[in-house]
Amino acid sequence: MNPIRTSLIVAAVFLAAATVRAQEAERRDTLQTSYVTAVKEKMRNTTQTGLTRIDGDKLRSGVAVFGSPDIIKQLQILPGVAAGNELSSGLYVHGGDGNDNLFLLDGVPLYNITHFGGLFSSFNTDVVDNLDFYKSGFPARYGGRLSSVVDVETSEGDMLKYHGNVSIGLIDGRVHAEGPIVPGRTSFNVGLRRSWLDVVTVPAIAYANWKNGEDTKVNGGYSMTDFNARVTHIFSDRSKLNAGFYWGLDNLHAGLNDGTRTLGTGMKLDIGTKWGTTTANVAWNYDFSKQLRSKLLGYWSRSGSDVGYSFDITEKMEQESMSIAMSDHNISAVSDAGIKYDLDWFPNSSHHVRFGTSQIYHHYNVSRTYEQSQQFPGVDLQTDTDTKGGAYDAFEPALYIEDEIFLTYNITLNAGMRASLFVTKPLTWGRVEPRAAFKWLITKDICAKMSYTRMSQYSHLVSAMYIELPTNSWMPSTWGAGPMMSDQVAGGLYFTPGPWEINLEGWYKTMDNMLAYNGANAFYPPLVNWETSFTPGKGKSWGFEFEATFRKPKIELSAYYTLSWSMRQFDAWYSFPFPDRNDNRHKINLVGTWRPTKGISLFWNWNYHSGNRITLPTHVINYGDSISSLLFQAPYNSSLPDYHRLDIGADFTRKLRNGTEFNVNVSIYNVYNHLNAAFAMLQTDEKGEFYGLAYGLVPIIPTVSVGFKF
Repeated sequence: MNPIRTSLIVAAVFLAAATVRAQEAERRDTLQTSYVTAVKEKMRNTTQTGLTRIDGDKLRSGVAVFGSPDIIKQLQILPGVAAGNELSSGLYVHGGDGNDNLFLLDGVPLYNITHFGGLFSSFNTDVVDNLDFYKSGFPARYGGRLSSVVDVETSEGDMLKYHGNVSIGLIDGRVHAEGPIVPGRTSFNVGLRRSWLDVVTVPAIAYANWKNGEDTKVNGGYSMTDFNARVTHIFSDRSKLNAGFYWGLDNLHAGLNDGTRTLGTGMKLDIGTKWGTTTANVAWNYDFSKQLRSKLLGYWSRSGSDVGYSFDITEKMEQESMSIAMSDHNISAVSDAGIKYDLDWFPNSSHHVRFGTSQIYHHYNVSRTYEQSQQFPGVDLQTDTDTKGGAYDAFEPALYIEDEIFLTYNITLNAGMRASLFVTKPLTWGRVEPRAAFKWLITKDICAKMSYTRMSQYSHLVSAMYIELPTNSWMPSTWGAGPMMSDQVAGGLYFTPGPWEINLEGWYKTMDNMLAYNGANAFYPPLVNWETSFTPGKGKSWGFEFEATFRKPKIELSAYYTLSWSMRQFDAWYSFPFPDRNDNRHKINLVGTWRPTKGISLFWNWNYHSGNRITLPTHVINYGDSISSLLFQAPYNSSLPDYHRLDIGADFTRKLRNGTEFNVNVSIYNVYNHLNAAFAMLQTDEKGEFYGLAYGLVPIIPTVSVGFKF
């Protein structure tokens, strides 16, 4: 054989072997650092600013308040987000009002996303596959809200094997299962959560009734339930069908019955409140070719509440009796029937075009019925009934197009446009919303981004209070309350040196036609001519965000800092800009995870922010004879003490011989028991001088939950 040819063959063999070894080493490195790589790819490959992507495993780990991990509470940790009231599921993003966040569950918009008065969110992490959270740089395919997008996708279910988990927490329990119906073709994914406060309160109520004897009987309870189901069927490599269902319900009731009613004299009080959401959807994914993919989604959803009470009192006299009865029944609901058609087109290697349409039919239904009857000796029965409210219909069509343009190998531009209408008798509004995002990959570890977005919102949350209550009502834009709009510019620098991820981002946002309640203090908001009880105004927010994360296989440390301003201007109240209630100048979150062994994970989270703002009187005018009046210099002119707390948690996991995984989560909320101020009042001392007194409500809360994975 020719020596030269032999040498070439040997060299080729060694070169091939070296290539194989290099590829195997690369595969091993990729498997070992896949999570870090995925995080870095998010920064490099997404053009949008303000985007955070979290997978289901991340959502299911960490500190679990009351034994249940919660999506919204994890988002509250991120910079640029205010949480509002402690322990609530409030989400105030870049100066938003909390009712301007678009929540999507498998593409279906949700209007109510809380349980237990905001203590829990409606998203069961057991069934969640991932979520995208946008604070700025919204792509044109999203619309209908001003401040953020929380796009939650549930898992399709395992096509090959069955598995799931059962978890028991402090106040609720969870069951989850997934697996194949037809192996390789059809799968299911179901999850159920149920609280048992109504069960554990039964002995306490029975004991109270036993102590009261026959004179007074009390009853009551609270339950929270939600159920998720998803079925997936694969027709072929090009065609797939998903069907989903969600049902969530909160039920609160209480009653008091005076036992002497059997003798003709007594009192009875019943209070009942139900609120929740139901959705159903079917989605068909079909690939026309490698260059053109489509998704057709049809859905129906309903969110609503039913709040009421009844009260009657009877007093027996010698020959006759006196009775007074009253009841109040309030219904608030919004229903959507919608269809969305989205297409992804790859005409060449330089363009990724997304375009589509959505058509939504809204039905708003609100009513309040008050009844009163009186019966006095010698007087005929008197009854009075007052019903207010009504039904409103609206149609909201929209078109969008966006193009991810690869200008060069390291510069991309996402340019888009969204156009929408809102039709409700006798009015029609139209909005055009331009969107643009720019990314420059300076080096493989340094990236710069900028974005501009305009957003419109046609639905208003009518509330007489700033807390989440089932008495709040969604209403359409009307003659006196037109659509809200926002414009936002954002930009930043993003670094990924080694195990680090460092993000520096800033934003400036304006909001127009915002509404603020100017009526009397009330539990129920107005339903008739409600626009006259709300004042239009505007707002703006700007700030700076810093994120630094260090990741290794066993440890992850993150530090988040926000410096922000959030201002409002309602000329009917005050002619100059004033701080918003959630204008927290500084916010710091320190988050850590350590996995010392395979079966142990430790978590901690320290939270700090400047105090929420409140309105306190600044001047007192005395008129003599103990008559005085209070003057207020400006709305939200004072701030509560700074907020801070430490949460810690631990997951202990052990695999049993039969393959079952046993898990115990121990979490402690507010470890050093710092009572953060929830509200404050002015008091006077012995000298008549004023001082502020703040009240804290939430102490240390330890929690243990136990789970089994099979």
